Amino acid sequence: MSSALTAALDKALYDRQRRNVPVTDLYDETSSKPADLFSNDYLSLCTDPFLRQSFLDRVSQLPQVFGTGGSRLMSGNAPAHLEFEERMKIFFRAPAALLFNSGYDANVAFWHSVPQTGDAIIFDDLVHASSRDGFLASRACFALYPFAHNCVTSLRDTILHVLRAHPAIAAGKSTLFIAVESLYSMDGDFAPLPDIVRLAEQFIPIGSSHIVVDEAHSTGIYDTQGRGLVTALSLEQRVHTVLHTFGKARALTGAVLLTSPTVRKYIINYGRPFIFSTSLSHSTICALDASFDYIESAAGAELIASLQRLSRIFERKLATAIRTAPTHLLALAPRTLPRDFPAGITSPIFPVLTSAPIPLAEHLRALGYPARPVPYPVVPRGQERVRIVIHARNTEAEFDALIVHLLAWVAQMQAREGRTLAVSTAAAVLSAKPELTKTKTKGAHTATITRGQLSVDMSVKVLA
Repeated sequence: MSSALTAALDKALYDRQRRNVPVTDLYDETSSKPADLFSNDYLSLCTDPFLRQSFLDRVSQLPQVFGTGGSRLMSGNAPAHLEFEERMKIFFRAPAALLFNSGYDANVAFWHSVPQTGDAIIFDDLVHASSRDGFLASRACFALYPFAHNCVTSLRDTILHVLRAHPAIAAGKSTLFIAVESLYSMDGDFAPLPDIVRLAEQFIPIGSSHIVVDEAHSTGIYDTQGRGLVTALSLEQRVHTVLHTFGKARALTGAVLLTSPTVRKYIINYGRPFIFSTSLSHSTICALDASFDYIESAAGAELIASLQRLSRIFERKLATAIRTAPTHLLALAPRTLPRDFPAGITSPIFPVLTSAPIPLAEHLRALGYPARPVPYPVVPRGQERVRIVIHARNTEAEFDALIVHLLAWVAQMQAREGRTLAVSTAAAVLSAKPELTKTKTKGAHTATITRGQLSVDMSVKVLA
């Protein structure tokens, strides 16, 4: 590598660290994991012995196990891919389904190819980076309009602004896309999907709106057999494209885009991440079938119910435990369930807000937890955090242990802040230039010494 390039890359990494943005080479993994309270393995399937055995039994019977040897437009379009897409179409009650190697690939393929010249994209401020990368590569890259996170009023105002700025959309000749996520991974809050759909139907001409919902963090854990929030809210016929990924609750890799037959065919022929990627291996399709079967079973229903129950328990325990902690050290962000959501739905994602995310993460990592800080400028100032995620097979004892460690860290930080304040006060008093004011009293003088912004009354006798 050229020395100039190395110097430039090293400087960029150094500048990132200087801004307190975490930089890693992935060699700093923790030596043990006392409990999984940080990964996206919501249903605890990554280590499930029954799912593992089900997969092994199936894959041992396959005539082909490894890769396909090409992309699906070349030699890699196997019957297994088409059969699984048909299964997804039926399971999610969608017009058509298209498999991808990852949710990132699916988002980039859709957004870079589907919006046409004259179209516009409205998106929630916190949508995933994969969607944003697709926006920037699309024909609508100069017509991007963010709205305030989960704010229905902001969305309405943005829709009205776009309709005024783009007469072709208002006339029904172009399309206005709306991009949201059902459950946001960083804040752990739900999009007000019913209100979003209502606004689109109220203001955008019929046939000129296209709502896209990313269910990466809600698939597998909501609705019957894990169909997700769009189905739980009965919005399948009113949302145009839905993304389900397989790397979180479903414990595998890949993704499926549920959309119209026309959009599916268009992406196959224009979506570059789809066109130029080797298709999913036979063993991966086999594993996906095993995962879907497991979640659709009674055992899967128990895991989904357990996740909801444990999420409610953890939220109650943590909120009670940190009630007296200084809010700048530990706080839970307030969040409410959107209107028209089924009662009892709970998010398993808990952003613990703290002004010291890096020290908190370091404290937890020293204890074996794979915690990662989320500092400014990754999030706005005042929103720094460490993210905790509940899983279907966590235990209350694991919750209690983590909370004890969090409170111990708070006590350490408070003690450190107390020492720092005392040292800072003493240093300020000692370094400031003294101004002596004498006040005569009986047989003595009282001196008030003022140093900088600190005024310290000294009960000392001063010789006249």
